[in-house]
Amino acid sequence: MTHAITTLLGRAGRDAEVRMTPTGKQIVTCSLAVGGGDKTTWFSVQAWEKTGEYLKDVKKGDLVYASGSLTAREYEGKHGKKTSLELNATIIRTTAKKDDVSDYSQPGQARSQQADVDLDIPF
Repeated sequence: MTHAITTLLGRAGRDAEVRMTPTGKQIVTCSLAVGGGDKTTWFSVQAWEKTGEYLKDVKKGDLVYASGSLTAREYEGKHGKKTSLELNATIIRTTAKKDDVSDYSQPGQARSQQADVDLDIPF
């Protein structure tokens, strides 16, 4: 049996939503935007039970790493057939909150933040 794994790194499009199945299992879902500009692709990410614990605190804009099996589902939308990309995640990592990401794109940015370090080294 072969098993394909898909790995995504993108921004959460909304806060994570926690639900319980009728049998009492926890499922956590959120949307994930991968790419940027005109090439953004949206995925629905779901994580079950313990894996969902890593996803449930995700807020809109957070950077999320998710890995698992990918499913494409077709459905009938208002304007014809649509395809939904769904990732059943087995690994979730939240790598940074949106407001916590430092912008080092400007020259000297990294050096100016390091200038606050106390340089009284005893040797």
